[in-house]
Amino acid sequence: MSELHHTLQELHEELRRAERLDPDDRAVLESLLGDIRRLLDTTQSAPAARRPGDAASHSDALEGAAVRLEAGHPGVAGAIRAVLDALGKAGI
Repeated sequence: MSELHHTLQELHEELRRAERLDPDDRAVLESLLGDIRRLLDTTQSAPAARRPGDAASHSDALEGAAVRLEAGHPGVAGAIRAVLDALGKAGI
């Protein structure tokens, strides 16, 4: 899981550096990051408590954000895709 936490931190840093990111996109991504962190905390403390639908809906939202941001913010889009890859490798 430490790789996933590191990847989430990298996305957070990309968001911090993306000065011209649309406020709505920024808010959605920050909300998703918070949700994913809470999901990870829940999974680590009680693995049976994780609900697969939560992860799937977050993954779909992240992929949509990556597609929207690809042209204007390729660093953020790449960081989002790295998070998606790390989530998949972690089985989430």
